[in-house]
Amino acid sequence: MTPELQGAVKRYRLWFGSHRRSGELIKIQVWLAVNNGQIEFLTSGDSYKVKRIRTNPRVICYIGDKEGPPIPGVAEIVMGRDALWRVYRAYWKTHPLVMIFLALPIRWRIKTRKELLVRVRPDDPNPLADITDP
Repeated sequence: MTPELQGAVKRYRLWFGSHRRSGELIKIQVWLAVNNGQIEFLTSGDSYKVKRIRTNPRVICYIGDKEGPPIPGVAEIVMGRDALWRVYRAYWKTHPLVMIFLALPIRWRIKTRKELLVRVRPDDPNPLADITDP
């Protein structure tokens, strides 16, 4: 992993780029967790990110900031509760002050199955291989 990418990962945020049907790339800022070299984040089940992934799973993750190191890959929707709670706990470790305000709504959406996990498997060679954070 390059020092630039290592520093970007430690910011625990990314700009998630997914494609509209027209081919236009839409970037949305989200928090990230890295698990076994795969990028993961939570989102609402009815978000446009989810709709675009279901149409076209090819995505680009810009780590750290909007123009950060790009990592192309394939996104998948994960609804397993263990994975959701693992990322929820990772958010507490990386963004504790903000989670004081967001914890209850996120917990409620997980319990009512309205929250999903997006997992991005980076293309080979995976620059995040074997990284699990935090």
